[in-house]
Amino acid sequence: MDKNFERLLATLSMVPTHAARSTSEIHRRLEARGLRASPRTVQRDLEALASHYGIECDTRAKPYGWRWPKDRKRVSVPDMEWPEALSFRLLEDYLSGLLPASISDHLQPYFRQARDKLGTHFDSAPIKRWPEKVRVLSPSQPLLAPKVRRSVHEAVTEALLSERQLEIDYTAVGQEASRTHRIHPLGLVLEGNVLYVVASFYDYAEPRLLAMHRMSRAAPLSEPCETPDGFSLQRYVDEGGFGCGGTELIELDATWHHSCGIHLLQAHLSASQQAEEIDAETVRIRATVRRTERLTWWLMGFGANVEVHGPAELRRDIAKWHREAAAVYGKRPSTPALAPDASTGVVS
Repeated sequence: MDKNFERLLATLSMVPTHAARSTSEIHRRLEARGLRASPRTVQRDLEALASHYGIECDTRAKPYGWRWPKDRKRVSVPDMEWPEALSFRLLEDYLSGLLPASISDHLQPYFRQARDKLGTHFDSAPIKRWPEKVRVLSPSQPLLAPKVRRSVHEAVTEALLSERQLEIDYTAVGQEASRTHRIHPLGLVLEGNVLYVVASFYDYAEPRLLAMHRMSRAAPLSEPCETPDGFSLQRYVDEGGFGCGGTELIELDATWHHSCGIHLLQAHLSASQQAEEIDAETVRIRATVRRTERLTWWLMGFGANVEVHGPAELRRDIAKWHREAAAVYGKRPSTPALAPDASTGVVS
């Protein structure tokens, strides 16, 4: 095999369909993959690929960029077989709504190829009907994904890939105007359907969380990103980031009523879990778990259907929350409730 084949194939895959990408950007992405070549070599590669595959150079503004023409099919997954086609079809049906629009747009060629493969090559095969036999339900209230600017997503991922600093315009919660910051991007986390950037600001080492949809502009800088000593994205999450980590271990003891805890007999809270089935609808669970904000939110979500026996501090916190909620709901509503029309059921 030609020693340049891997580099040429990677170069072709980096040419976008929705916008132009400069030679220098493609060069940086190749280097991030460990594919070393001079900028001039990458330029010659792109010119050669253009003559064979039809990619085009946009010369309307500098720096010039490369892209696939809108009327030309992009080179996609070679010879996609049914496992890949089925996987992309399920991804499109059930997970694309959780992805930022920029990621979903990037996957469109694969989605189209998967639909064509299942519809044409497996026209009469039972596998074609598999998506009709699968449903995925969210355990919580489904929410619409906030929109992320495509230019912002590309800039952030480019900076992360090349390990460079970013300049961003960011509108914080409760603020009307954006402010410009220089950040060191350290990682991306998709929580539910919101994409977050974990980053440190300026010369401060403390990691912060930034919602990507609150960035109105992002531009990679030439300066290298500086990672705080000992930083690990997984450790950041484990130690309290996003409310799902923590260092304190507690012995949770709680009783679930009205069948609300039956699922815990199969999906355990931890490896140490012990369960006592009191009756057909009541189960008492004891397990060693991390004390986190997310644990508290989860327990409060069961309302009166769970009683926490211990630890005492957690029981007091949840009891206090219930008392405060009862006080709010015990007041007369500040505005009159809207009643639906008796004949139509529509709220006027």
